[in-house]
Amino acid sequence: MYIDIAVGLVIGFAVSFFTGEASLSLIAFGVFATLVPDLDFLVWLARNKWQIGRFSHEHRDIFHLPLPVGIGGGALIAFLDPILGLVWCLGTLAHFVHDTLDGGWGIQWFFPVYRGYFTLVPYSPKRYIRDREEQRELAIIHGTPHWTDWNHGASWNVKFLTQLGVLGIVLIVFVILFLVSLWA
Repeated sequence: MYIDIAVGLVIGFAVSFFTGEASLSLIAFGVFATLVPDLDFLVWLARNKWQIGRFSHEHRDIFHLPLPVGIGGGALIAFLDPILGLVWCLGTLAHFVHDTLDGGWGIQWFFPVYRGYFTLVPYSPKRYIRDREEQRELAIIHGTPHWTDWNHGASWNVKFLTQLGVLGIVLIVFVILFLVSLWA
């Protein structure tokens, strides 16, 4: 999540910079766009009595759909405001790439045309997963039932600290650029 926030800040700032429409609301929309796909996690939690566990990755069957949510949503938003549509596409697609590389048991990149899942996470023995049934089987065999334990048995969670560090660096750069723009 922290890396998604950092990427959203970068996307919002970059689009703001390159279009000449510098605004905090555009930058905030970049963060919003990178976080929106995970709203389905709240829906999943409500359906599962607020219990997080081995199959929490299944929340990705609601909004983690690049074609309808990323491209389709961006196209719809672009009818109202092309710049916001661009930020939406970039933000949601960045989130999907992040989840493909480092988050769970795959994304349905070609839904609704094709319902298979694609992942590049190192702990998955497969890069392509046919369906939800196969995804559950992999989670049972290779998953971590207590993945929410922040340290996973280690004294420090390197992944968490790295993402927090990236977010911190992006925020520092963002604040510096913002302050410089006030004096310019």
